[in-house]
Amino acid sequence: MSVIIVGGGIMGVSTAYYLSKRKVDTLIIEKEQIGSAASGRAGGFLAKDWCSHNEMDVLAQNGFDLHMELADEFGSACDYRRVNTYSISLSPGKSSGSSNSPSWVSAKVKNCSLIGDSTTTAQVHPKKLTDELFRRAQYLTNQGTKLKIARVIGLEFSTSNTSAPKVNGVRVIESSTSNSEVIPASLVILTTGPWSKEAVTWLPSGFLNSNKFHGRRAHSIILKPKIEKSPIDAKCLFMDYQNSEFSCSPEVYPRPDNTVYVCGLGDGAPVPSSKDQVEIESWRCNRLKEIVTSVVPSLKDAEMITESACYLPLVSDGYPVIGQIPGLSNVYIATGNSCWGILTGPISGRLLTAIILKNNTNLKRSTNSNVTDQMELDEKTAQDDLLQKPGIELFNPARLIK
Repeated sequence: MSVIIVGGGIMGVSTAYYLSKRKVDTLIIEKEQIGSAASGRAGGFLAKDWCSHNEMDVLAQNGFDLHMELADEFGSACDYRRVNTYSISLSPGKSSGSSNSPSWVSAKVKNCSLIGDSTTTAQVHPKKLTDELFRRAQYLTNQGTKLKIARVIGLEFSTSNTSAPKVNGVRVIESSTSNSEVIPASLVILTTGPWSKEAVTWLPSGFLNSNKFHGRRAHSIILKPKIEKSPIDAKCLFMDYQNSEFSCSPEVYPRPDNTVYVCGLGDGAPVPSSKDQVEIESWRCNRLKEIVTSVVPSLKDAEMITESACYLPLVSDGYPVIGQIPGLSNVYIATGNSCWGILTGPISGRLLTAIILKNNTNLKRSTNSNVTDQMELDEKTAQDDLLQKPGIELFNPARLIK
């Protein structure tokens, strides 16, 4: 019987990775491919101290540091780099010559301030990171970490008069054959992002309130400048943009491959039943390009190589759920990290692994792992330390019981 992770985004693969460092094999079930939803379309901006005013701070602070560790471990595979970050208020038109705005910005800058430097802000390529975490998990478990392409439609539970319901399988529909089957499971982890509202309905009645889970749509584009244009350096922008017709707050992240990621114009479109039904409104993508090219003239001739939309996973009270679902001894959940999913994904995976192995000391370990005993001990120490951090208890799913 398998430890099954439902969902192959940043939360799912991070959990698989940190379980692999404790010699636990997992099966990830994903409808399309690793990182096929928000984790493959996010901006990858990282900030250490931007959540100091709310419950996310413990994940943000420790998550930022963990990304540095992963960058050391993974090398250049995920395009990690430190950046300076600016808040800039502007409107289209000729530059006022503001001395502290990035040199490639040419617009009427009303105000520009440094809101993060290379010690507190960074970036990573989300899809490359998600893929690398999965690849590393496979290596550490000697291919014991597996991926199954299928659509999950429910969980199977065993019950008795003397014990609480216990999951014993995951029901899926094969993507290639449309056949239904039940995959035996010893433990199930739900990392279902904005589709957690549906996933929670797979549980027996009364365990979690599905109405507490939702998502918010965001659009993004990726621009590829002409090679002969001046390169755009490692400075991220949080813009307050206004012209005679509209105002908005897009974000601009130049990437190491000399492309430029731009996102914004979020809206309240309902979460569709499947990620392949996510609608891209082209006018929003065109508006993002219109804005950024009015501010950065060197991008006027840039090719828009990607138009995208995805849903940010949200929980009604504004912060994630990470842990065991109360009353179900072998079902766990991690979701609701909102726009900070890439920043806090790896640390959430490490935290969930720590909780799982604290509660399941007899969980089957691989005898064919590439993890040395010292590597496992070091990871156990890091996980145990994380469990002791003040504020970690706030993410307990118990707060969402009906």
